[in-house]
Amino acid sequence: MLLITVLLSWGTALAQPAPAAGEGAEDRWSEAEARFYKGKKLYDKGAFSAALAEFQASRALHPSASATTSAAACLERLHRFDEALYLLEAALRDFSDTIEPKIKDAAQRGVVRLRGLVGTVDIEGAEPGAAISVDGQSRGEFPLLVPLRVAAGSHSVRVYKEGFEPFEVRVEVAGGQTARVPARLRRLRQTGTLQVTEARGRELEVIVDGIRVGKTSGAPLSLPLAPGSHVVLLRGEGHLGTVPASVTIRLNEVEPLRLEAEVLDAALRVAPVPVDARVSIDAVELGRGPWEGQVRAGKHTVEVAAEGFLPERREVSLRRGERGVLSVPLSRDPRSPFWRKPPPPPHFLVEMDAAALIVPSFGGDVVGTCQQACRSGVGVGGYGAVRGGYEQSSGLSFGISLGALSAMQKTSNRSTSLNIVGDPSEPVGSLEARTDSKDAGAVDDVLRLRGLFLGAWVGYAIDAGFPIHLRLGAGGLFGSASDARRGDFTATSGARFWAGTYVQTQPARSVFVTPEVRVGLPLGRSVELNAGLELPVLFAVSRPRWSESGAGAVLAGRDGYGWFNADALMNSVLVTVAPTVGARFRFEP
Repeated sequence: MLLITVLLSWGTALAQPAPAAGEGAEDRWSEAEARFYKGKKLYDKGAFSAALAEFQASRALHPSASATTSAAACLERLHRFDEALYLLEAALRDFSDTIEPKIKDAAQRGVVRLRGLVGTVDIEGAEPGAAISVDGQSRGEFPLLVPLRVAAGSHSVRVYKEGFEPFEVRVEVAGGQTARVPARLRRLRQTGTLQVTEARGRELEVIVDGIRVGKTSGAPLSLPLAPGSHVVLLRGEGHLGTVPASVTIRLNEVEPLRLEAEVLDAALRVAPVPVDARVSIDAVELGRGPWEGQVRAGKHTVEVAAEGFLPERREVSLRRGERGVLSVPLSRDPRSPFWRKPPPPPHFLVEMDAAALIVPSFGGDVVGTCQQACRSGVGVGGYGAVRGGYEQSSGLSFGISLGALSAMQKTSNRSTSLNIVGDPSEPVGSLEARTDSKDAGAVDDVLRLRGLFLGAWVGYAIDAGFPIHLRLGAGGLFGSASDARRGDFTATSGARFWAGTYVQTQPARSVFVTPEVRVGLPLGRSVELNAGLELPVLFAVSRPRWSESGAGAVLAGRDGYGWFNADALMNSVLVTVAPTVGARFRFEP
């Protein structure tokens, strides 16, 4: 930021002295100065690409420290750190005697900063004279005489020599580090021939797949190429050239290509992300990586695609003399297997779960006969479980479970009767039997189910961006069912009496099946919190009932003793709902 402030906040101090008198020298200096100040205004507006073009034009007309360092500031803003570093070093080298002290100090600080953002690519083992390009830009021939510096990040490197198969690789370069690229070229064993002719016989450079391969002249330029699709364009002085053309080379065949150069009065740079994405302009595929070149003014369609990403299509409109920069970041395709994480290794697991247990109805002869004035609530309770098991890389898992549960449901004002067995004329406690009368009344019941369960389970895990666990458990429940009952009755004499509270507890044994779905939240590699829903379904082995003998006797006021009917305390099939929370722990062998 210090560099940018010093370079672009000064006024006349940025301009170099006018050159010595000569033919056109004053005009070139005046135009260079005008372009410099135009670039400064564009920079202040944030139009860094347009400002760069003006500063570079000023340098071409009249090289100066001001234009050079200002162009470097634009390149840094555009994240083209290697090019910015090159210009700052050039400014310090070429204008060491005339550069302003404050600009010199800022440039030196910029060199130090940018060297930390720039790495080096070292090409090894290539054929002498092989052309080297990085991100579609020519960087010289092998062996390079100076280090090949690039901005830190991902880059596409291409090495080509006529008669050899092109070498192309994506390389990651860290700031201040050197990435070594072994680029041994293999000779072409199967080739076709491309014959390139400029329609008017003019001499222009021939660019094939981003590499300079020769020049056109009166006779066609013949090039042996590997069979397949290639991109060809011509480039001459100034803005003279051709738009890219696609050509298909066939084995052992000659493919003639006649191109007519024209003035291409606009420029375009396409920077895809990722860097090795395929770039097409106006339906012509230009290859992988960033592309920069001259195009016709007007509208153009840019398409960018890469494996594992959603393709992008952009429309860009360029005016004459305009240089457009189009950055096209691609979004990941969530359906692509490219982004699927590798499956986890097989591992043991332990889970601890807790749940609220909801029982819509215990049913049976208690809740099941609650009608009219009778009221019943929803059964509620809870359970806790510990599960252990083994999960395979495929997501299939199995194991055992151990836990305990408790649930309760209440009814009130339920109509029922006592079967009377005592003689109302006898004193309380008489054993004289009388079996033909009933005392009607209303009772309140509190039903409870308690027990321990033991079972086995099988499950399957799905990775949908977050883990989803499907599981089916089965096993046995060993516990008890109880009914705490009290009520208000009318004796045969018309007198009312209160009975209770009487409690009966009966063994309750069931088998259960539990389908379950659960969603997890990983906390690191070995711990996962989860929440889900279970639907335990209990099938009674034998239905617990109210006992009519022994402890089932009920004092019935002056009527003596009575007995409740052998009411079933719950249904033979009991459906429950259990929202659960828990934690899962992984242990890799």
